[in-house]
Amino acid sequence: MFGIVTAALSSVSEAEKERYQATYCGLCRTLKERYGQAARAVLSYDLTFYILLCDALHEPAEQTGSAPCPAHPLKARPYATSPWTDHGADLAVALAYHKCLDDIHDDGTLRAKASERLLRSAYATARERIPEACGAIEEAMADIHAIEEEGTADPDAAAKRFGQLLGLLFAEGQGAWAGPMLAFGAQLGRLIYMMDAAVDYADDAASGSYNPFVALGSTPAAMQTALAVMADGTAAA
Repeated sequence: MFGIVTAALSSVSEAEKERYQATYCGLCRTLKERYGQAARAVLSYDLTFYILLCDALHEPAEQTGSAPCPAHPLKARPYATSPWTDHGADLAVALAYHKCLDDIHDDGTLRAKASERLLRSAYATARERIPEACGAIEEAMADIHAIEEEGTADPDAAAKRFGQLLGLLFAEGQGAWAGPMLAFGAQLGRLIYMMDAAVDYADDAASGSYNPFVALGSTPAAMQTALAVMADGTAAA
């Protein structure tokens, strides 16, 4: 479920593009500082979006600068960080760890098992830093696994549960913005789950893994229509 929320950089101004990149680089640096070099592997566009949104709502004090990194060793790259970057890094580790557990649950690949071992210690640290968020993730993923294994008659049940989780994560610490962020996160989480199902349609149809679109026998056109409706609701929120 990572990599779904990406920026349409071709449609933004140069300043907006630079802001996005600086936030992305700031998250990468913060992952290393809080969890070590290996944690940079969980860097995601989705959490970059979350940090941009929180920074825009709260306008916290920021630290900015430029520095080279393993991906760009010859040229310093601008970065920007805020307290929301720290929280975003913690969430990135927690969500990535549970993505590994989910992959192990689904198909038990060696890659997923190796990634879980690599992130195990980092997740233990994240759980100490954001215990409520990690508890909510653990509970939600257990519920989603149960829904998927039961093959419920409601094809939207797992997507709604993931949306509920993302709503809770988005609303945490938001003060006056908690209500709108809860609603937005719920819509976005449902969309992310269903987009992930569309991406995995062929593989899940072949393996027999749970997939709401497969259960419905959806055509590509039907999936596109359903996702467009969900995207509209997310944009409205």
